[in-house]
Amino acid sequence: MFSSSITLLVLTHALSQIPKPPADPPAQAEQLPAIAPGPKTEPVAAPLQEIPADAAGLERPLEMEPLPAQVNPFEGDFWTRQYILGDWGGARTGLAERGLSFDFLATQFYQGVASGGRQQAWEYGGKIDYLGNMDGHKLGLWQGFFVNMHAETRFGTSVNNIDGLLAPSNIAMMFPEPDTSITAITGLKFVQALSENFVLFMGKLNTLDEYPLRYGMFNPNPMDRPGLSGFMNTSLVFNPIVGRTLPYSGAGVGGAVLMNGAPVFSLTVFDPQERAAEGMQNLFAEGMTIVPDFIWRTNLFDRPGLVNIGGTYSSRKYRSFDPAAYLAIPLPLLIYDRQLPYETGSWCLYTNLYQSIWVDSSEPGHNWGVFGQFGLSDGNPNPIAYTCNVGAAARGMLGRKLDSMGAGFFYVGLSDEYKALASPILPQQNECGVELFYNYAISPSSRFTTDLQIATPSTQRFETVIIPGIRLELLF
Repeated sequence: MFSSSITLLVLTHALSQIPKPPADPPAQAEQLPAIAPGPKTEPVAAPLQEIPADAAGLERPLEMEPLPAQVNPFEGDFWTRQYILGDWGGARTGLAERGLSFDFLATQFYQGVASGGRQQAWEYGGKIDYLGNMDGHKLGLWQGFFVNMHAETRFGTSVNNIDGLLAPSNIAMMFPEPDTSITAITGLKFVQALSENFVLFMGKLNTLDEYPLRYGMFNPNPMDRPGLSGFMNTSLVFNPIVGRTLPYSGAGVGGAVLMNGAPVFSLTVFDPQERAAEGMQNLFAEGMTIVPDFIWRTNLFDRPGLVNIGGTYSSRKYRSFDPAAYLAIPLPLLIYDRQLPYETGSWCLYTNLYQSIWVDSSEPGHNWGVFGQFGLSDGNPNPIAYTCNVGAAARGMLGRKLDSMGAGFFYVGLSDEYKALASPILPQQNECGVELFYNYAISPSSRFTTDLQIATPSTQRFETVIIPGIRLELLF
């Protein structure tokens, strides 16, 4: 699932992709990696020297066919180019030709709890994502070597503190750390391709970047990032069943098997300690997490789809109320956490699915589809026993080629052990809800999103929460 410090900000994003994205990059409701884009398109296996920097599951989806050589995403006016700041007088194109790329993505959120939850209020905050990539072969180093970097700045406040949800309503504002203004490098990944079909990788791995399910978005647009371009609720962006065992940003090493240039199987070994705002000291001092992951790309009825199956096993010792990067354990339970005994090890299994049901034959990136996320765990020390999330997403509305929208339902089944331990302190229940969003593309480099979430929080004393919000995403 997750095959995969500011001094590297000058590195820029995935050079095999930079010079040639589509002239009219579609907006999205999140994207799938490495799926053949259209009904009659045959995947193209890249030679070793042209394997994209994300061949092991890096930041962007792997392109399955060459992009038009005449298209430059930095050229054109504000209403047509992919980047607000353009080509920097030709510097960006020159860097791209030498294997260096850089994307600067700024996202602002204004969300409120209109009813229910812990408190009714409106909150404003944002993220700045610095995305860099280096193609070692183009830079004059050696063949098949890539470096990928993701740094983040978080500022302001979010509704995650007041929504009362175990799976926060704004996943992006949870990182690098919630409730603080901070800049940190959350991903620094080194990849070496040994052949067209096998790569090794290591470094500080951002597991949200590596998450394979993107709800049917196939284009390499750097704006299409989890939590920033489609759904906001954690349960609909990411499968929360892995929240106990997997860090958001962790030290890791692994390998991936490729087919037609796209990863089909990976095995990653993580240090389970969260390192989003920390260094790499004392590696594996608390055990390890092993993540085998299989991705099967389908073409049912000539429409692309994805089946992702995997699991995690951690040898670390946990308590049921221990903090988890992707979960917001209620404060009274966090305080009580030290009173609980340790459990050695934790495991989970998951499957994530996407299937297109309509694809525009003239614009394969324009599609409508359905998705699902399901998971099962040990239930102790994992607070979540099972997950079940389903929905639909679409990109390319009639007359609005860059717009996208989505609707999803999530159900987080808490374990009986977690409920029993929490009962004397803060009684808990299963959490469920819906989310709807619409992305309005102002231009290829700017999107305005309206979002609505309605959910039943895990804490029983909180009433149904209604969370309206807006989001502005800009690519510089």
